[in-house]
Amino acid sequence: MRVESEPGFILHTIPYRETSLLVDIFTLNHGRLRCVAKGFRKPNKKGIAKTLFPYSEHHFQWQGRGELKTLTQADPIQAPVFLKQESLFVGLYINELLYKLLHQNDPHQSLYEFYRQLMTQQSTSEIQQPVLRRFEMLLLEELGYGLVLDAEAETGQAVSAESLYYYIPDQGLKLIQDQTADNLHAFSGADIMALCQGQLEQQSVLRAAKKLTRQVIDFYLDGKELNSRELYRQHLLNNN
Repeated sequence: MRVESEPGFILHTIPYRETSLLVDIFTLNHGRLRCVAKGFRKPNKKGIAKTLFPYSEHHFQWQGRGELKTLTQADPIQAPVFLKQESLFVGLYINELLYKLLHQNDPHQSLYEFYRQLMTQQSTSEIQQPVLRRFEMLLLEELGYGLVLDAEAETGQAVSAESLYYYIPDQGLKLIQDQTADNLHAFSGADIMALCQGQLEQQSVLRAAKKLTRQVIDFYLDGKELNSRELYRQHLLNNN
């Protein structure tokens, strides 16, 4: 099987043997793929090796029928995008989520288009937190783990703005019986209702969205650590 001129982005690369790379790419029509890029680290006659630019859209060409494809060409569609400061950590985080959560050969065209918009935005300005939260929620939805926020899971009762809830990732919302208890894992019904309607402007809703998506993403990572989070923590420590 041979595929030509497929748009996509580099998610992750690691050295492979002496002159090659193992490359994970996210493509429009084929989803996430793992390829071996043979000889991509080998300098040409001018002493220059082929360069793959993360965060920049490419046209890829590959061949092969197994899970490991052979990448034969990677041509940037646009000028290379070089992320800096906060944008770099956001880019690392998003790419790691896709690399660790997406199944191979499973296309997600809506997610791809959102990702492309994020990368275009990041090249000129920092991504705002509401946009990042919407990307996380779309990723979960595309994976089949979409957040169910319109009703309590066990009873089907509508969410009450005055009540407190837990969110159980593989079940949904659960009403907290003791509404007077101080619980760090609780979500207010008012914030849940705003989230359900896509209203992320208020700070309390944005904090709830971050806590909720992190909880659910960590559940489906199933113990896999996100290196990008640790890098960001170290960055914050070094700059305080």
